[in-house]
Amino acid sequence: MNKENLEMKKRYEALYSDDGINNEELIEIEKMLEIELPENYCEVSTFFSGGYLGSISNYSFSRVGNSLNIIDETIRLRESVNLPTRFVVLAEPSESLIVMDTKNTPSVIWFDAVEISELEKKSFTSKPDEWETYADYFNAQLEGEEEEQGL
Repeated sequence: MNKENLEMKKRYEALYSDDGINNEELIEIEKMLEIELPENYCEVSTFFSGGYLGSISNYSFSRVGNSLNIIDETIRLRESVNLPTRFVVLAEPSESLIVMDTKNTPSVIWFDAVEISELEKKSFTSKPDEWETYADYFNAQLEGEEEEQGL
């Protein structure tokens, strides 16, 4: 794990217990969604497996015991609105979507859900929030959580 991600792990563990997923669960995500996960996502997943962070309710990374998870929600949107296969659904805040592009940067995109048909071309009417990597997105949420808790 790189130095920046180790630092994020320490900051996260100062707020919450380590609740990462294992390598088998990462393999399941890749197999079920037919994608290759970015390395920085895999590193963060060793200590964070989804859930509420920085005012965002992120889908669980694991299917075990959870009704809302990234595998099922990604498949649901692929089937219902033709979500391109390189994207993984991370969260669905009110009237919006947060997805991870597994092949391009910016990697994480938060956009108005009504504009999902524009995702492939990235020709949104409203400018989306974007992060170059999943680690950047996670860090932004972690900073929000630290601020909310007065740290």
